[in-house]
Amino acid sequence: MNIITQNISFSNTSLTLTNQRVLFWEKHHALILSDLHLGKAAHFRKNGIALPMQVSLQDLQRLEQLIQYFPVKQVIIVGDLIHAGTNAEVSLLQQSIVKFPHIKFVLIKGNHDRFADEKWNKMGIHETYQDWHLDNIYFTHQASPLPNAHTISGHVHPGIRLRMPTKRTITFPCFVVSTQQIILPAFSLFTGFDTKSTLVDAIRYAFHENDIFCIH
Repeated sequence: MNIITQNISFSNTSLTLTNQRVLFWEKHHALILSDLHLGKAAHFRKNGIALPMQVSLQDLQRLEQLIQYFPVKQVIIVGDLIHAGTNAEVSLLQQSIVKFPHIKFVLIKGNHDRFADEKWNKMGIHETYQDWHLDNIYFTHQASPLPNAHTISGHVHPGIRLRMPTKRTITFPCFVVSTQQIILPAFSLFTGFDTKSTLVDAIRYAFHENDIFCIH
């Protein structure tokens, strides 16, 4: 896995963007991500669409490598950790979490995260919230501009479609960053992109395996 980073300033603190769909907040040793949608492939299989469990396994392996790469003390998941119900892919999550007993896992619940808190705790998630703040940054799954607040959210799976000189178009995942908001890309590789929603005066940091580039 090739990890490319770019530092940005947000809410008077330094955050590190990566081309692997996560933020790292060095001050709090926090790895921040959103929209894993674990169990989505199993949900499709249950409904007659054949998709391999390998999709979720690769996402979790990538997460484990990122936890090992950065000096992580906590993982903050900004919603939609589990796509739908309990299945074998949820067990894979538990197997990943137990490898890191020294790390706190925090979940800000998304629209797909419907388990009771007790069940999240049994899975290894230490803290669950509807919304949460750390220092002066407010975490919420769905972007909702708040006066004088700086927010980090997920949900929309932002992407950007670029037209090549050959007239072919290519879509890249991206971070959407404005003065007061950051929208995270979906961590899962098994998601589509919203290329239409953005924020006023935002910079979009698009990325691929070998680069991060910004579009104003």
